[in-house]
Amino acid sequence: MTSLELCPECDVPLFVTGEQLWLDNGDLVQARARSSRLALIECENLDPLFAGIGELIGVPIEPIVVEAVRKNMRVYLKRFVTDDVRERILAGELDPVEVDKAFMATSEPMGYGKYHPVDSRFEQGADDYNTVSISEPFSLPMCAGSHCAAMEAILGYDHAVTYSQIDPQLYSITAFPSPQPRAYEDRLHTPRYEHQDGDLELERCPSCGGPRALSMCTWYLNRGIIFNKPLKRRMSFIGPAELDPIFADLQEELGDTIPQIVVEAQRRFTKTGFYTIDEVQNEGDFRIQLALRGLGNLRELKINKRGMHMLVENAALPTMIVGMMQGIFEMTFDLETELEWEVSRGNLRVELLPRGVTVGV
Repeated sequence: MTSLELCPECDVPLFVTGEQLWLDNGDLVQARARSSRLALIECENLDPLFAGIGELIGVPIEPIVVEAVRKNMRVYLKRFVTDDVRERILAGELDPVEVDKAFMATSEPMGYGKYHPVDSRFEQGADDYNTVSISEPFSLPMCAGSHCAAMEAILGYDHAVTYSQIDPQLYSITAFPSPQPRAYEDRLHTPRYEHQDGDLELERCPSCGGPRALSMCTWYLNRGIIFNKPLKRRMSFIGPAELDPIFADLQEELGDTIPQIVVEAQRRFTKTGFYTIDEVQNEGDFRIQLALRGLGNLRELKINKRGMHMLVENAALPTMIVGMMQGIFEMTFDLETELEWEVSRGNLRVELLPRGVTVGV
């Protein structure tokens, strides 16, 4: 099986349905490591979200984004590089660029964009480097962190990364050996995810076994793009383990207001018109869409002009979900709102009321 083979029934890459598992509680996990959770989400809001958070706190967060992705993606990619392969590379018998090309190929069905090798030097010295270009990255800082992680997984030691724009949709990324502070890595530690059984079953493709609803997406593998046809949006697979440490590190440094700031940044972006009420009004359809994205199991949803109540079991990326729902509500009903939300034992509960209202929905 290669990353370019498509299921004859649903046209989804076999790499996607072979390397990922959709479980029974709104979970999407890596088949090789079920403790590693993923999400298939709209990605065009990611860099605007990072920029919005930076504007609200007055500090750009791109370096934290790159570092979180570097650390957590490295753990995943190491599973694809055997000790024998790494020993052959360090012995000069195998070009690390060839291994990196394999990583580039597997990134395409994940929706990351299109990587190309550009230049490299590997003499196991301080002047080594590996430069790639990427066109149409799903998130520039996350793609930069991913390339850095790839070189660390291949070579087995720390790297840093720089990146710059070449053309409007083309960027250069260079990874090079550089020891990373241990204390900083400790702050980006991600808690282990533990699955909880549920009762949610997605309809499956009879050929590849993946969710049938994936057929709503088109894979443009020559560009590294996943496109949701009904919603007319680009999507990609990302790990909550890459995003959650970003927010956790910001909270440690800047205080407990960070979750509210993430919600606010997502709310503001949503109100630009990126999402609509039509996507969440039907509880059954919305439950399927959340589960397809690996964001959890929607248990309760009530939304009208008087307010909103929502309960999502086993929720992933809760601050992004909360900000999205608040933005949709305010945009739909042209109302300012009062928001209460909490995550308890992995379950997300959201209560939203028009400002000044004190009774329930």
